[in-house]
Amino acid sequence: MQGALSGLGRGLVVAAALLTAAPAPAAERAGLPAEAKTWRAWIAEMKTAPRGPFKRIRWFCKDGSILPPKAYACAERGGGSQHGEWSDKTKALRAAGYAVANILSDLDVEALLARPDGLREVDQILIEQFLINADDGWILRRARSYRGALQEEGERAGARRLLLRLLSEPEAMTRRFLLLRIAARLLKHGAETSSVTQIRQVSAALAKRDKAFMALRNKIHVRPDAGDAAAVRAYAAGVTERGLRLDYENLAAAIDAVYQAPPVASLLEALAGDAAGAPALAAAAA
Repeated sequence: MQGALSGLGRGLVVAAALLTAAPAPAAERAGLPAEAKTWRAWIAEMKTAPRGPFKRIRWFCKDGSILPPKAYACAERGGGSQHGEWSDKTKALRAAGYAVANILSDLDVEALLARPDGLREVDQILIEQFLINADDGWILRRARSYRGALQEEGERAGARRLLLRLLSEPEAMTRRFLLLRIAARLLKHGAETSSVTQIRQVSAALAKRDKAFMALRNKIHVRPDAGDAAAVRAYAAGVTERGLRLDYENLAAAIDAVYQAPPVASLLEALAGDAAGAPALAAAAA
């Protein structure tokens, strides 16, 4: 647990110095290189750029091919996923050791954790998620509305793979418990449900009827959260067509329902059942 604490703690100090207008002495104390000022400027640019840390949308096939976006582009190449391609500045930051613009849908969990620095990169993935939540999207601030930048269902699936792999480690409930707890809180990992799928389908259909809704539709598909319900209602307030306005309200209600917390009693019962079937969890709860 101490290792996870020190990694995350140092990471937050370095991230704060890199991403804020810290004076040179503060940057030096945080262990940042001379290029930190340039890197901070790049991060600031990404926050306001329509495509954020990406330069374009591409298909990333399992055979290593990178193809332009079109339907079923990787069908004959073993499958793949479509998302944003890192910009040159993003690649430079990553080469310098700053794991930004992480794509969880493509994450090779086994290869990552087999590396000596694998857990340190996991720390950085979590730090990035914290910054996205705390800083209005951080480098994804405008890219949340960039259609295809991320595939939300793929990101959640990748997060689940990572969490389950971390949980399978012998030290999961001892030395790495704090890391797991933070990861489970920051990484969206819920299973795909019919309600979530319906929200994406309805938002896409509404955007076809109302082109001005496209930016919000893209945000719902790329980086959804509970605040989308309020955003949909705020948008609907300016819609004059009664039927369309009602459809937006129904969409907002569906979003509210997905993010509504389950009753505490039901949640505790589910957790108790999980613990009963997992000796490590039962021992930790004893």
